Amino acid sequence: MTDKPSPPPSSVSVGPVSAPGKSFLIGEYAVLEGHEAVVTAVDVRAHAHTPRDQHGERPDPGSPFVAAAVELVSGWLRGHGHEVPAPASIPVVTTVGFTAGARKLGLGSSAAVTAAVVGWYLRAAGLDPDTPYVRQVAYSIAREAHAIAQEGRGSGADVASAVYGGTIRFARDGGVQPIELPSWLAIGFFDAGAPASTTSLVKAVETGADRDPATYEAAIAELASASRRFQSALEERPATGFGLIQEACATHNQGLRQLQDIAKASILTERIETILGAAQWAELAAKPAGAGGGDLVVVFARDPALLDRVAVELYHRHDIALVRKLETDAAGLRAEPRPPVNSRIRGLFKRSIPERRAAVAVATGLEPARFADADSGALEQDTAEHMIENVIGCLSLPIGVATNFRLNGRDYLVPMCVEEASVVAAASNAAKMIRAGGGFAGVSDPPWMIAQVQLVRVGPRAVEDVVRAVEADKQALLDIADDSHPRLVARGGGARGVEVRTLDEDTIVVHMLIDCRDAMGANLLNTVAEAIAPRLDQISGWRSVLRILSNLADRRASHVSCRVPVSTLTTKEIDGAIVAKRIEEASRFAELDPYRATTHNKGIMNGIDAVVIATGNDWRAMEASAHAFAVSHGRYGPLAIWRAVEDAEGQTVALEGEISVPTAVGVVGGATRTHPTARLALDILGRPSGGELGLIMAAAGLASNLAALRALATEGIQRGHMSLHARAVALAAGARGAEVESIAQRLIDVGEIKPERAEALLGQLRTGEG
Repeated sequence: MTDKPSPPPSSVSVGPVSAPGKSFLIGEYAVLEGHEAVVTAVDVRAHAHTPRDQHGERPDPGSPFVAAAVELVSGWLRGHGHEVPAPASIPVVTTVGFTAGARKLGLGSSAAVTAAVVGWYLRAAGLDPDTPYVRQVAYSIAREAHAIAQEGRGSGADVASAVYGGTIRFARDGGVQPIELPSWLAIGFFDAGAPASTTSLVKAVETGADRDPATYEAAIAELASASRRFQSALEERPATGFGLIQEACATHNQGLRQLQDIAKASILTERIETILGAAQWAELAAKPAGAGGGDLVVVFARDPALLDRVAVELYHRHDIALVRKLETDAAGLRAEPRPPVNSRIRGLFKRSIPERRAAVAVATGLEPARFADADSGALEQDTAEHMIENVIGCLSLPIGVATNFRLNGRDYLVPMCVEEASVVAAASNAAKMIRAGGGFAGVSDPPWMIAQVQLVRVGPRAVEDVVRAVEADKQALLDIADDSHPRLVARGGGARGVEVRTLDEDTIVVHMLIDCRDAMGANLLNTVAEAIAPRLDQISGWRSVLRILSNLADRRASHVSCRVPVSTLTTKEIDGAIVAKRIEEASRFAELDPYRATTHNKGIMNGIDAVVIATGNDWRAMEASAHAFAVSHGRYGPLAIWRAVEDAEGQTVALEGEISVPTAVGVVGGATRTHPTARLALDILGRPSGGELGLIMAAAGLASNLAALRALATEGIQRGHMSLHARAVALAAGARGAEVESIAQRLIDVGEIKPERAEALLGQLRTGEG
């Protein structure tokens, strides 16, 4: 590519540019002393784009990273004969996925922001950020800008990862070499639970090095040795290579402990040590990811299933979560066709249906014509005829879009199919309150489901002998299960475990745990149960009877939390701190009383079921699983709980909520493939994975719960429903067009929202008497 002047930016349509986050796999301290590090780009991205007025987006020129990037890239453009966008043209930068609720994860967001801004200016000047020359220019500018903003600290590895992407071998002298991660290596990231300041820890280490240079040099030697060993491992066969990775991580962690001692600062926190211990117990390898220490721990395995097992152990024993799926080897700096979704669409409820479709099309990037798939006749009779038996027609229900949802740093417009008035509006309003506190944060269990085989006594063989025989044959059962679904195994799923439960002296049930990936899994689970039953008959001497999945998906739950500032809870009459306390009291009521918990959970399922139905999933299975899960502790209780949070002075400053709910849902197969509206709903959501969809559903349930409890704690539930209920009654009475709002308001004014009164008022309106 030649470096020649481009047309003025005013004649160029400036599209978005994005850059990925990063994670150090090893070498984050050693690189500061001239040794090599291995860094991989992870697919959470910073997007630089033109502000969208309908969302009220504004640039942040006060960010030191944006300011340094703008100054340096502008200077480069002027020096090379390119037009520079006007100062008022500073882009908005959206960081998608760098946070867990209000907490920022240590994934290199500042480097990604810097690179994205530089890339946007280069694209505005007509230079393609995907080309090698422009990448080289972008790297040079972004690295210098990032160093200025960080006052010279840092190695520059995160900027290199943001620009070049993939996995790289990096040296501080500027060497950037792409490398390939072996196909046998599985990588997961665990949440260490606390934000960490890389800059402050590096300063502490520098101070410690001045005090004790000998120990510092010894520690760096250990860390450099670990990095070299790790790099060698990537070129070996699985058995040898993984052994080297285990040795490299152990050596690295020992070096960190030496640095921790001289810095007199916490690098390996108690929570990190817990994760390292669990990984060692499972014969995996683990180390903190990044110089900051406190954010993430990277865990290496030869098999993704082993990562899932450690994730289950850590979450249920220590409340430590595997961070949502982070793809490694992500693409580097690149042009994007459109900005990321922003779920804040102002005044959507005031618009006509065509206007709403147009707004959602712009926000999601879908073609406007796709929304015909949401018309009442979108499901053709021929298609319906092959979905169920004895078809006579189709029932239409409204499908709406809930706004304001932000989950794990990413915005979603959430399709909801429901007949009950106020569900969509209430969820949108509650999501707006939660958004003010950073949005929803969520993690999901691995997608494990249970295939059950019931064994009943035949003959004298004792139940204890049968249990021992089944447990001794577990590997053969796992192999049979995998052989029954080779395509599932090829997609990374398959059999994960065998459990034996004694129900009574004459009945045993065998559970086969199956990783279903992005499928709900009902058919494949039933296939597995049928496949292992003959083997169980043979080894047990008993007789297999029922062979079927369990819809109690307690191994496949979604866990979502949020923090709501009290200022967003305030009403005209009641202070937000009081509202927060009242919501906590309402939550405790549900925790103590199953009668109240049932209604509490019904409100949660208002939100969850609406998304389940919209996406073509099985709402009966979801309901059955959720309510069984609610009684799993021996007493029926709430799926979501809320607590008011006080500061050091005892002032209520926020409301925190959390929900755990089974989400056995899929994005492949069934109605998700055959029903056009379900396909449209999944496209509006951005084609999420099964785990991601489960988190969205749980967030919708938590938002619906907050809306209901806030209404109960303030104006009462009936008043909140009144307006929409009045509209429904007006429609049922025959009102049309502008008549609907007129009759609804009159019903509210007279305080009698009944069909007969609506009919009388409509008659008066049409005869001119009212």
